[in-house]
Amino acid sequence: MRASAHSSPGPGMKACIVLVAVGVAVRLALALGTDVYFDEAYYWQWARHPAWGYFDHPPMVAWLISALGLRGAALLCGLGTGVAVWGLARDVHGTREAAWRAAALWSAVPVGIVAGVWATPDAPMLLFWALGLWALYREKWVLAGLTCGLALLSKYPSVLLGLAFMLAALRARRLPAGAWLTAGLALLCFLPVVLWNASHDWVGFAFQLNHGLGGRGGWATFGEYLAGQLALGGPVLFPLALVYAVRGPREQFLLRMATVVPLVFFGYAAARTRGEANWPAAAYLAACVGVAGMRPAWQRAAAWSGMAVSLAVTSHLLFPVLTFERDVLLSRTHGWSPLEKLATPELLFPDMKPGRTVVYAPSYQLASQVAYAAGVETDTVGPARRKSQYDVWPPLEVQPGQDVLWCSENGVEPPEELVQRSGLVEGPVELAVDFRGRRMHTFTVWRLGGFEGAR
Repeated sequence: MRASAHSSPGPGMKACIVLVAVGVAVRLALALGTDVYFDEAYYWQWARHPAWGYFDHPPMVAWLISALGLRGAALLCGLGTGVAVWGLARDVHGTREAAWRAAALWSAVPVGIVAGVWATPDAPMLLFWALGLWALYREKWVLAGLTCGLALLSKYPSVLLGLAFMLAALRARRLPAGAWLTAGLALLCFLPVVLWNASHDWVGFAFQLNHGLGGRGGWATFGEYLAGQLALGGPVLFPLALVYAVRGPREQFLLRMATVVPLVFFGYAAARTRGEANWPAAAYLAACVGVAGMRPAWQRAAAWSGMAVSLAVTSHLLFPVLTFERDVLLSRTHGWSPLEKLATPELLFPDMKPGRTVVYAPSYQLASQVAYAAGVETDTVGPARRKSQYDVWPPLEVQPGQDVLWCSENGVEPPEELVQRSGLVEGPVELAVDFRGRRMHTFTVWRLGGFEGAR
């Protein structure tokens, strides 16, 4: 499946280097200028409890956070992904100029920038997907098996890379003998995750199948999916990715399938349920390599339009000017610092004695933010909560008579199951925070005195 292709001249080297440098600068600015948001805090909680699997995803993101820290893991994965795209494009097109064009395109993809800033499973998945695709293209079967296995240890949808390879092999009517070695090594790497799921009632597999294909969808959710791709994939790169997948060079069929399979699969999922725009992020890795060989005007339009979106979002997150009724991006990335006060609850409730602090919250997001900000023990409770890794971990042990806290947003009161186990309910104390003159969050904290402990 190896081949070389002649590439048309595109953006000059100076423009490519500028785009790569701007992409690095944007990642650093976002890493330094935004707070740790709840998904990162949730995976940070995972890193404190090493395991072979978790409720939502495989363990790779937790391992990397444990080794490199939150932003360090994401930034290094983002850098490595860019290098892998450069190397793959050099082998596909046969020139360093095309390699730099592909790297410039990837540096401008909004979803790629996001994955290179915030420590989520996308960060290692994109890195190992790119390395795995590169190894498959070069028919380096051992390396492909290891990198594809690491991709599977990062995020379950990495299996789609194997599907893309099988489609390419089917079209070529050739399945190299080494591909069986690749499959065996990848499955061997992934086996511990399967065993972990088997010992936990298959919670990880069941959650992802229901999350990705359950629920209700239709034309409205599919339209949201398309809008999300125009935003996170880029207003020009997304359409060009589709063009490349359908009409790209025959010798690049593997890359074309690595583009179209995630887009089609998650497009189908979006028609069944409300999905998330980042789900097909891996499609843009091969798309950037393919578009690097297209017409120069298309390459420039894809690169600069993608960077324009990335700069606009970065500007809004750091120096917001526009006002939105529900600014999800801004509220997720700013305003979590007041939760640090839960480390010393006796300052909020003078009658409360210093000591071990236990905080309950109505969601895994807020529970994780509290744990990260205050360094206290947290758990989730309440009828509205979504099941999460907190349901896999054993419930917190609370000593009889101990005071605990309930933390929520916007005045949500403690659930009855906590109130009934408490001899005293005191509060709420409000912790409000603004960012550049805008209210981000209003946290409400209750003290539950004389707690009975677990039931």
